[in-house]
Amino acid sequence: MRTRIVLKEKNLPFDRILLDLPNKEQKQEWYLALNPYGKVPVLVEEGAWVYESALCNEYLEEKYPTPALAPVDAGAKAQMRLWVEWCNSQFVPAVIGLIYENRKPAAERSQEKIEQNKAKLNALLPRLETQLQSRDYLMGDYGVADIAFTPFLALCDRVGVDLSAFSQVARWAARLKNKESFEEVKIGLGA
Repeated sequence: MRTRIVLKEKNLPFDRILLDLPNKEQKQEWYLALNPYGKVPVLVEEGAWVYESALCNEYLEEKYPTPALAPVDAGAKAQMRLWVEWCNSQFVPAVIGLIYENRKPAAERSQEKIEQNKAKLNALLPRLETQLQSRDYLMGDYGVADIAFTPFLALCDRVGVDLSAFSQVARWAARLKNKESFEEVKIGLGA
């Protein structure tokens, strides 16, 4: 199934192929030819073939720089990349761990794994809380670093992660969910 979408933050039209992830369509040979990791997303555009969401985001920012979603200054850009890397290496595994456990039938779920992943998130959230003390978004203005966290903050809602003890993070998550582009995240989450 092919659907025409518009990347809301930059008003860019792209074709989207919807994959049946639970039935592992992303592991089929035709898709592995596009993304050898067998993961989503993959971006195929004339002159580019990019996979891994952080790299797709950076590619789109560089190719379509208006509106700006990344700093120009090398030091600030490095900080943005560090936030994206921290999201992917620290935050995402704990959220995905919760998702996997919660997908299991109740009798097969490991409450210990659920509690470990929630504890890991609760240990990570103070860093975000500190970063957001004096700014609305991770780098001050909305950008690529915030985009990296958006789908995983939405998943936190689905698995019962309570952000109320982290007021700045909770407000940031609410701001992200109020973005027009969040509608695309909801589609990706099967809303």
